Amino acid sequence: MNKTPTVLLTASLIAIGLAFSGCKKDDEDIAVYSSVAGNYVGTEKCPTTPGDPYTITIYNQADINNGKAFITNLYGIGETYEATVDGNRITVPTTPYEYTVISRGDTTVYQGNISASGTVDGTILTINYTLDGDDPEQCSFVGDREFRGPTHQGPN
Repeated sequence: MNKTPTVLLTASLIAIGLAFSGCKKDDEDIAVYSSVAGNYVGTEKCPTTPGDPYTITIYNQADINNGKAFITNLYGIGETYEATVDGNRITVPTTPYEYTVISRGDTTVYQGNISASGTVDGTILTINYTLDGDDPEQCSFVGDREFRGPTHQGPN
């Protein structure tokens, strides 16, 4: 019996197996997430407006090792800002904002700059932010991270 094809086939299968096992390690590295990432449901406190409940979302950039993340819906206006993360601290540098309010057929566009800093302690996000420009405010938001996973239905 000629063993050359069997040896070549075995060597090829080992090479393919090693190639796939090398990819798995890279995929595992990508799956690491910042401890501050998540959806936070909470209430905002501002001097000029009542406490409005809404959700702020913090998520990683593609390269999570660069210490940067995105934060969406700060001040409840739906925009996304780039932030830096250091452990459980998140900081949004001074960044332009713009949002539109339509009321009774009138459209008003607000513009200015927003900056923020906060921490995540366990599942609680506390973040303070300042807006200047057309709608100046100094506000805070405290929210609890939403549970993501299977829900417990209790006994049947």
